[in-house]
Amino acid sequence: MLHQIINEKYFCGLDIGSQKIKAAVLHAKDNNGIDIAGVYEHKTYGFQNGAVSDLSEFSECVHNTLQSLLDKTGVKLKEVYLGLGGELVETRQTSTVVPIIDKGSKVITARDIKYVNEQVRLLSIKMDEEVLHDLPQQYVVDDVNTALNPKGLYGRKLGVTSLMIMSNVTRLRNIIKGINQAGFDVGHTYFNPLVAADISLTDEEKLEGCVLIDIGSELSSVLIFKDRVLKYFDKILCGGNTFTKAIAQELGLSFDLAEEVKVSYADASDLANYQDEEILLKKDNEYMPIKRDVIYQAIKPHIDQLVNDLDQSIKKSGLAQSVNRGIVALGGGTLLPGLMEKIGEVTDYPTKLGGINMPMDKRLRNEASFSSVIGLAQYGYKQTFAYSLANAQEGSWVKQIGNKVKDFYQEYF
Repeated sequence: MLHQIINEKYFCGLDIGSQKIKAAVLHAKDNNGIDIAGVYEHKTYGFQNGAVSDLSEFSECVHNTLQSLLDKTGVKLKEVYLGLGGELVETRQTSTVVPIIDKGSKVITARDIKYVNEQVRLLSIKMDEEVLHDLPQQYVVDDVNTALNPKGLYGRKLGVTSLMIMSNVTRLRNIIKGINQAGFDVGHTYFNPLVAADISLTDEEKLEGCVLIDIGSELSSVLIFKDRVLKYFDKILCGGNTFTKAIAQELGLSFDLAEEVKVSYADASDLANYQDEEILLKKDNEYMPIKRDVIYQAIKPHIDQLVNDLDQSIKKSGLAQSVNRGIVALGGGTLLPGLMEKIGEVTDYPTKLGGINMPMDKRLRNEASFSSVIGLAQYGYKQTFAYSLANAQEGSWVKQIGNKVKDFYQEYF
């Protein structure tokens, strides 16, 4: 039996945010899947404007976050899978065509596909960038035949259009150095919303067309999937901190106190629901009465801007008619009451709060906030031999060897 030879193992995801660092540990139990061992979040220090600002402070923050989680779960590990938010990545769509035979035509093999993917990757990357994800959009055979998978087709030339997700090398190295100084190794680096999509969207949603919006602290990421491929990525310069700063400015509060007010009293719903309601806010050892409509009026322009920008982003993508499964929202900013309803009203798409689509012994609170970091840990598990073995179907090893022999024959004969 497969499960008898798969060892129990733990995988850790680390999500670096401008306001909070989040970590999650997953337990790979057997071939039946994985379970969440624990999650933890800590206020971010030594990290500003998408870059390490104080290496010692940042390293200590990472150490405290991870060590607290490991103490909580009783797990010992040294490797983490790192996630970067939208503010730390850029995207670029690039195409290339390569000849695969001088005369006549040949059967396109996996080796040909790998080669054209490598070429488009080399053409797209700049000296100061590192590619996190290389996502082929479509292949073109002899300039006439488009395909999602050209393997087995006849052709002389093979082209590909790919969406590259990249990060600045210097920023990334400084983040990894801080993690190393905290006593941990980085197994791999991923784009947060992309890995979150794997754990929050179903295969049907990705196939039929779905928008994923990840509302972070400083900005929001918009991703559109179709035919199980990420087709579009955009950034909206508005996030949870935008609302907090608006409250702080309107009421003359510190950022931390304004954050507490936002979490406890802010609402994106219609003002009529609470326009006469008054709250008591403690400031400088005194209590001051505040109308809740003041909080609403402070954040309303920014909520309207976020929702309208999302609507415009979907329209400019050229994929608006392909969004058959609506919008799924992730990130801490999505927890603002009334925001999902507001997005649905303006965009005219069914909208829901994302969760974690995996069996768990117990559910998490605020799953939309932890989907990215849990997705990171799951990606780590998916890179292992144990995962490949657990998901192998009977006879698949023989089939894989047969396919390699077939590819070799087609390549050289």
